[in-house]
Amino acid sequence: MNYILLLTGCINPDGMPFTSVTNSAVRRVQYIQSINYYIYYTNFPIVFVDNSNTDISDYFKPAIYSNRVEILTFCGNNNKQRGKGYGEAEIIGYAFKNSQIIKSTNSLCTIVKITGRLIVKNITDTINKRFYFQGKNSIVVSFNSDFTLADSRVIIAPYSFFITFLENKEQINDFNNKYFEHVLSDSIKQSKSFCFFPFFVEPQITGQSGSTGENYLPYENNYKRRINYLIHSITLLLRYNKLNPYNTIGTLTKSIYTVFLLYLKFIKKILA
Repeated sequence: MNYILLLTGCINPDGMPFTSVTNSAVRRVQYIQSINYYIYYTNFPIVFVDNSNTDISDYFKPAIYSNRVEILTFCGNNNKQRGKGYGEAEIIGYAFKNSQIIKSTNSLCTIVKITGRLIVKNITDTINKRFYFQGKNSIVVSFNSDFTLADSRVIIAPYSFFITFLENKEQINDFNNKYFEHVLSDSIKQSKSFCFFPFFVEPQITGQSGSTGENYLPYENNYKRRINYLIHSITLLLRYNKLNPYNTIGTLTKSIYTVFLLYLKFIKKILA
């Protein structure tokens, strides 16, 4: 399976509403640090797209010359009446139309979309470790408890799913409280061709939220946390399959996950 890291960026938000981190110099450093992390700690091709017409390709010339990294920028930060979520959707669309790395796969790739200023410290495990029966048509994302919001910080999905999502991007309007995360959630739930799975390994995200300024800090990775996360993920997966007729993992697989969930809860009691 061909994986491509797609890092979305806006170095100069230029007054974009609902943006807490507005200093372009600070944002530039954060993007550079993030790209460097994925260069040094993964083997995946990387596409970084900025929508504020700010070019940082000079920082990555060796990686660009070796076709490991592609840096794209365009003037797309103009639709401020819809907010930054709409801008991020435009970035994904621009990447699909202009990235030579993505085009070289003939659209047969899996896109790992990451908010560009954030570092997923365990990104390789996040991508490679998966649930039983999780196939090429899977959308891997974090949902909230009532499935109204899908976490946009890290999304692993086929190229073709993102095309479906982009067909719905005109619904995004931050001022009407219809965020990128709402439309992403709706696109997943309405899909008949793709299956939702939670992350098997909890993404360990570090960095700073552009919306709230919150700092995402690394967590202590221990057995208790892993078990609690797996219990949460399997519970979410089973609940989702009950709620959504289009997303079915099969009777046998549901039984396997149910038994596995009971086993994890038993282990949790032993470790408590």
